[in-house]
Order: sequence, then C-alpha cells, then structure tokens
Amino acid sequence: MRQFVVAMIIVFACSFSMTALADEEPREQIWKKINQTSDRILQLVKSDGLEEAKQLLDYFATLFFELDFQEEKITMNELRVITTTYERAKEAVTSIDMPSQERIYRVTSFRLAVDAISNESNPLWLHSEEKMMKFIDDMEEALKKGDPQSFQHRLNEFLRYFEVIRPALLIDLKSEQFQRIQSQVKFLENKRNELDANILISHLQLMEEEWTNVYKRLKEDATDPSLWWVILTIGSMITLSLSYVGWKKYKAEKQKLRAKE
Repeated sequence: MRQFVVAMIIVFACSFSMTALADEEPREQIWKKINQTSDRILQLVKSDGLEEAKQLLDYFATLFFELDFQEEKITMNELRVITTTYERAKEAVTSIDMPSQERIYRVTSFRLAVDAISNESNPLWLHSEEKMMKFIDDMEEALKKGDPQSFQHRLNEFLRYFEVIRPALLIDLKSEQFQRIQSQVKFLENKRNELDANILISHLQLMEEEWTNVYKRLKEDATDPSLWWVILTIGSMITLSLSYVGWKKYKAEKQKLRAKE
C-alpha cells in the first residue's frame, strides 16, 4: 500500500512538472517569434530590404503588444526602452535620406534591446566585450603615445558603439551599475578636449575595471534558474524513490534474518 502511495506521489509530481512545462510552451513560442522577427528585420535592413523590414516591424508590434506585460513582469523601464528603440527603428526603415550605416545602427540597437528582454541566459550584447575593451585599450594607448587625433577617432567609435548597446544595458543592468557606466562615459566625453593625458588614462583604467565587472557578473548570472528547478525537482523525486526502495529492501532483509534466527 505504501509503495502504491509513493508511486502515485511520483507520478503526480511528474505530471505537474510536465503540465507546467506545457503551459509555458505557448509563452516561449511567442518570445521566440518576437526574437526571430527582430533578427529578421535587422538582416533585411543590412540587405536593403526596407519595405519588407517595415512590414515585419508592424508584425513585431502586433506580437509584442499581445503580451500580458504584468504577467510577463515587464517593467515600465523595459517597456519604455523597447518602445523607444522600436520607434527609432521604424524611422530608420521609412526615412528616405538616412545613411545606410545609421539605419543599421538603429535597427541593431532595437535588435539587442529585444534580445535583452527575451533572452535572460545569454543576451547578444554580451558579445560586445572584446570590441568595447579594445576601444578602451586603444584610447589609452593613443594617449600614452601622445596622439590626440587617434584618441579622438577611437573615442568617437566607442561613443557610437556605446549608443548601440545602451538600450540593452538599460534592460539588463541594475540601475546603480548603469548609472556608474553612464556617468563615466559622460565624463570622458566632456573631458575629451582638455587632453590631460594623466587624468584621461586614469579614468580609462577605471572604466576598464567597471566594464570588466559588468561582463563578468552577467556571465556568472547566465545559468537559467528554471533549469536548476527542473534538475532539483527530478533529483528530489529520484532520491525519494531510491530511499523508499532501499528502506523496503533493508526491512525485508531484516525480516529474513529474524526468520532464520
């Protein structure tokens, strides 16, 4: 009888887990479509398929605004970021005289923001680490060599790239960490013409440390908590089952031993 009860508990737990996963599937499918649509829009803009990109942006809006923002725990900050990058992307694909590179920058920013809100485990903007750190190293190297023209050029590249990933940072970083990065970038921009090499080099080293911490923390947090929940749930059920079987076997052996005695 006890064995039957335990078996029923295990079956119920497994059924509950599978039901929960089944309920999640439509939600995951919607997020998958949202992410894939934003990626397709970027690819179209890169290949000058602006008309189709415009149609897909409309489709994206339909998909995204069908979500229950409260149920999905989308904050007002995240909604504001997605809306702003969407509007800038829409302007990029409808503008007649916007430079091609500017279109790509805007739609890339939109793509990274959408990915940041839909991909908690490994957002695309994390792949910017190598490029961002190289910009900082190159600026520092230019200052050490006394090459102001190279420094200004690298700084312009850094600022342009920062603006592209900035919306994704707004979504993924804690407020205080984002504010520190934003303040450091503003300080560098404001001091660019003073060209006090010692101050700028010291500040760039501070920025390098801050950016290193950003990428490191996000990578450490990349493990999907739902995966751990599944592992722990199944592990607990297996442990419970094995413990019960072991206890029954031990009890049976004790009874046999007593019978022999």
